Amino acid sequence: MLALRNAIAILMASLAVVVLGLVALDRLPVDLFPNINLPIINVGTVYTGAGVLDVEKTVTYPIERAVSAISDVKFVESKSRQGLSTVRVWMNWGADVNNGQTEVIQRIQQILNSLPTGIKQPFIVRYDLSNIPVALVTVAGGRLDERQLYDLAYNIIEPQIERLGGVASASVDGGKVRQISVNLNRDQLYAKGLSILDVVRAVNNANFLLPSGDLNVGRPDYNLYTNNQFQIIQPMEDIVIRRLGANDAAIHIKDVGRVVDSHETQTSIVRIDGERGVFLNVNKQPGANTIAVVDRVRELIPKMIGIPAGVKLGITLDQSIYIRQAIQSLWHEALQGSVLAFLVILIFLRSLTSTLIISIAIPLSILLSFICLYFLEQTLNVFTLGGLALAVGRLVDDSIVELENINRHLNIPGTSRHRAVLDAAREVAMPIFSATITTIIVFLPTIFLEGQIKLLFIPLTFTISVSLFASFLVSRTVTPLLALRLLRPETSTDPRSRRLRDRVFGLSHRFFEWTEEVYQRLIEWALARRALVVGSIAVTFVASLFLVAAALFGLRPLIGTEFFPPSDEAQFRVDLKAPIGTRVEETEQTVRGMEAVITATLGSDELISIVSDIGIPQGQAAVFTSNTGPHSATIQAYLTPGDKRKRSDRENSLVAHELAHYVLGHDRPVAGASMAEFQRAQELRELDANAKAVEILIRVKGMSEKDAVDTVVAHLRSAQRVVERGGPITPGHRTPAAEIADLLARYPGNGE
Repeated sequence: MLALRNAIAILMASLAVVVLGLVALDRLPVDLFPNINLPIINVGTVYTGAGVLDVEKTVTYPIERAVSAISDVKFVESKSRQGLSTVRVWMNWGADVNNGQTEVIQRIQQILNSLPTGIKQPFIVRYDLSNIPVALVTVAGGRLDERQLYDLAYNIIEPQIERLGGVASASVDGGKVRQISVNLNRDQLYAKGLSILDVVRAVNNANFLLPSGDLNVGRPDYNLYTNNQFQIIQPMEDIVIRRLGANDAAIHIKDVGRVVDSHETQTSIVRIDGERGVFLNVNKQPGANTIAVVDRVRELIPKMIGIPAGVKLGITLDQSIYIRQAIQSLWHEALQGSVLAFLVILIFLRSLTSTLIISIAIPLSILLSFICLYFLEQTLNVFTLGGLALAVGRLVDDSIVELENINRHLNIPGTSRHRAVLDAAREVAMPIFSATITTIIVFLPTIFLEGQIKLLFIPLTFTISVSLFASFLVSRTVTPLLALRLLRPETSTDPRSRRLRDRVFGLSHRFFEWTEEVYQRLIEWALARRALVVGSIAVTFVASLFLVAAALFGLRPLIGTEFFPPSDEAQFRVDLKAPIGTRVEETEQTVRGMEAVITATLGSDELISIVSDIGIPQGQAAVFTSNTGPHSATIQAYLTPGDKRKRSDRENSLVAHELAHYVLGHDRPVAGASMAEFQRAQELRELDANAKAVEILIRVKGMSEKDAVDTVVAHLRSAQRVVERGGPITPGHRTPAAEIADLLARYPGNGE
């Protein structure tokens, strides 16, 4: 009644929904996943030069005890690596992480004096998906050495990228950091009775900034500046360490050593397409649009100032590519669903006017959903758009029921149009509302989920619920009003007419009558055999559950389970661990050989770029690296788009075989080398805490062949896919684990 009396108001409200919905759609951030902020606080401490056991005993353990006492802590885990301690505090779901971070900072400040001398200031970082890079900007070439490349990236490139809107940081990894080193001669120090502390004290006293105040002479007031910091290297050798004897003979640094313009001890090496370089991890600000951030970085690279000739800048990792593909695919499916729904409605209603009236429900409901998503600070991601794609078919149901009943009342003789529309709308009000609530109530249990699953599926539930309520609102307002203005009663067609329209309508009418007769006979047959029908449904239901739950009975499930479905992201990763204690330069030699194997196996048709990260970087980036020391490395291979490759990124068993043969036949022992199967994009690796890779333990120098194979099998057993020597225990499709098992079966000593 309200909608029919206020037609202008309903029209204005609909236009407002269209305008606001389009504005909201343009301003909604686009990302791969919803805003996921796990209640995790990371505490990283750099202790340069310290061994793993020393880091654990003197740094990790005191920090663990300190942070364990804060409120709402679920558990604390830590990882001690060479020169680095990482403590991760998991808080309870629903806890205030901001307060937790404040308490962690206070606890660290309290124990800071008890931590060993030489550590750098601990940094406390909240877990946030914005800490995961959205792009990787590589810098190489130009005949610049690693120190020059680092200076270029740190002083020229990083500030320009960080000025872009939506960019939080662009941290530099790899290269060599400039350092002025004083190399001393031990024998000369001993002969002159000096210690290293004497030299340190002399350098500090000679290299400082001293505020000198001001000088008042007459009317002017002169500021005085005394800068005793060295600008060039040579004068530093003339620093006086001590004066001896009656003549105050000076001992200079050049008498006991020399000053060198050098670099810090290199703990991380970055290789880009076979040559050393650096890269910048570009992180976006929380809530920023990933696609917009990457587009701004891409636009900046050709326009960047201060880049020497010959230096190659490029983007390898680009999270926006996968996001674009996922969003584009969902938009495509949603549009296809809308068109198919339109055609189905047209076929069954046989009225273009009725079809247009009903089809208005789809865009209005979706635009209203966009408005709600915008004001609740949600993003357009695979879950919200997936919810819209699921709801598209259901959005027209309410309007169809409403319109069919209105059409029936319009065909009743002697009923006015206004009365027919009003009576029809009243009759179906409660059934439509009940159907909407019944659909939405299915998603109610998601409210009681916990963990990252809740953060993922609540936006999906919210999107579907809002769109269905919007559909109900449209069916109660817009649909009756349009039916009152546009809909006309059905007119019978002459069966003898030869007009194309009448012939099509007659054919469809006969088809629907035949369908109703078949359906009636089917219902009569089912009602006469109730026990058989109910029993068949029950057996089918139990059998469908068995497809998933067969593992409970010791059988192989026909339908597996996975955190996320497989997807081609055009990249894979290889993890390498050489013997503990291997120098970073030696690890680089092995990485160079593995890069050559990958390049030769894939070829230029499938491979775009290879970026290798060897060792542990300095600073905050060390918290998020998977490397455990100078003996470990990560090789990331970026492939051409899936439609330009013969194999998917998960079908990399050929690469795995070639790498395994290379490591087995390597002239230098590679103990504990491991090779990871393709892992999903870094967002998925962070979300799925239980994800594991298939690993191969290569023969250690001094280990027998049988022990080496047994060790390999033990590692494969510990992975998610259990594999026996000689083949998988559970038959099925050829997984990378099965391919590795075949390789082990051919390995000498496997039959012992």
